[in-house]
Amino acid sequence: MGRNEAKGRHGDGANRADDSPAGAKPVKVTLHLSVETAQRLGVESAMRRISQSAIAEEVLAAYLSRWQLPAVGDPSRKEAG
Repeated sequence: MGRNEAKGRHGDGANRADDSPAGAKPVKVTLHLSVETAQRLGVESAMRRISQSAIAEEVLAAYLSRWQLPAVGDPSRKEAG
């Protein structure tokens, strides 16, 4: 179902502030979707001529934007252990 996309490309070219930090490498994730959702994702991908990964990134980033992750070097972050 998925298509490979160029490194750092987000389909429609929109570079929003809530996207991954510059230089961040994409990671591979396996998602289990219903047949209907997978079909709709395929149709949307074909109609917009962007990868399914770009659509998933767009939708999930918007949905999860309410969560703010601490910076990597954030001194207020407690270490495990």
